[in-house]
Amino acid sequence: MNMLGLIFADEHDADVSELTTKRTFAAIPFGARYRLIDFFISNMTNSGIRNIGVVATTKYESLMGHVRYGGEWDLNRRKTGLTVLPPFSFFNGQVRYENVLEALQANISYITDYKEPYVLFTCCNAIGNIDYAAMLEKHIESGARFTCLCTRNPLNKEPGVATTEYKVDEDGRITDILIHDDVTEGAYVATHTYIMGRDDLLEILEESIDLNKKSLRMDVLKPALKDSKIMAYETDEKLLFIDSVSSYLQSNLDLLDKDLRCELFKKELRPIITRAGNSSPAFYGDCSNATNSLIAAGSVIEGTVKNSVIFRNVHVKKGAVIENCVINQDCTIGEGAMLNYAVLDKGVHINDKRLLSGYITHPFFVKSKSVI
Repeated sequence: MNMLGLIFADEHDADVSELTTKRTFAAIPFGARYRLIDFFISNMTNSGIRNIGVVATTKYESLMGHVRYGGEWDLNRRKTGLTVLPPFSFFNGQVRYENVLEALQANISYITDYKEPYVLFTCCNAIGNIDYAAMLEKHIESGARFTCLCTRNPLNKEPGVATTEYKVDEDGRITDILIHDDVTEGAYVATHTYIMGRDDLLEILEESIDLNKKSLRMDVLKPALKDSKIMAYETDEKLLFIDSVSSYLQSNLDLLDKDLRCELFKKELRPIITRAGNSSPAFYGDCSNATNSLIAAGSVIEGTVKNSVIFRNVHVKKGAVIENCVINQDCTIGEGAMLNYAVLDKGVHINDKRLLSGYITHPFFVKSKSVI
């Protein structure tokens, strides 16, 4: 594949600040055994991309421990591979970058060092199984300067969170870029995933540095609409958006739907790969009752689990009832406790007979290592 990949690991940290106090956005656990970044690295490697840079600015220790050198994705090769890029810019070592354009500016030497003629760069807030090779083919065919991935079916997009939408003409050309608080019905919703030529990108970055431009959308994309071809690439694949704790809960619970799981994880020649764990199989006690749930290895289930996503090494004690919840790794749920529409971060301990109840739009969130 003649394309370089760049993943922005923390562009959406503020959207789910509850989950990013100790980790970057891309390292957020998802689907009982994955992290968000797994989908983007897997999509890239499945599309033939062999050089991937991961751009992270803060709290990336957990992320680095997960991706390491990219061995799970066959990226730890002699001449190709995965690189976690440093958090400070090359042109101003005292300032940490704040957005996508500044991150690209900061890593201009990384882009220059690789010779792939095209660059794909993406944030991590829209989860799916995307064929970037098909997107590149359309980009080349159209002769566009930018090709922007979008969808008209954004699952779980949180109302009230700023949404970038494209106006698209009948030829697929983007004619305007709009920002709304709510998703407009039938609109082309941006996923903040782009392809462009490497030389063209380097030229734009050098110019943006000279002119002190700060925003990809406002300072680069929108002005270019007048004299450049900016194309929309609409995907038919399901995309799960994560831009709040509520959408995080809903997107996890959506995985309980078999058809959606198959669309994400059962694509021929397009597996979603993660770092393998070494836990023993989940244990179910004599009085346990688990229905319509994803339960990871290493968990001990002695109570009741319904319509929930349970990560590794979770202990649900006797008499406990968990329903419509996401329980992250290493949590303990005490005897007789009842949880409904709750999201527990890593290492939480719920004492016996506690009652935690939220709603799908306002889940009860418990921060990492809390005791209730």
